[in-house]
Amino acid sequence: MFNKKIVIASIFFALLLTLAFTFRPVPNASTKNTLKTFGTVEAVNEAGEDGVIFKLRGDDRTYYIDKCLRKGLTLSDLQEKLPGKSIEIYYVKYWTPLDPLSKRKHIAKVDVNRITLYSSIK
Repeated sequence: MFNKKIVIASIFFALLLTLAFTFRPVPNASTKNTLKTFGTVEAVNEAGEDGVIFKLRGDDRTYYIDKCLRKGLTLSDLQEKLPGKSIEIYYVKYWTPLDPLSKRKHIAKVDVNRITLYSSIK
């Protein structure tokens, strides 16, 4: 009986821990917690109300910017000018148990031809 309670309590604790890691917020971007990737833009799509998703050629991950359309960028401009262009994406180094399923990375900075298009790095 005592062992059964320990097992149930352990499963409950593991479930809570998994949920906490899954739904924790993305940390603020800084130069210390970002990784850089290079690629050619295959597609630019809308994500939610003001977000944008970038798909790079040959990369199975997607990269998104949340609320970037409120900061002066327009979806039509991005969709018109970026496909086929080579870009540098700096994304936040962040892990959740859902990463193997979603493969979506939060963008901290986007550079096109060494010109910063977007940055949230502080």
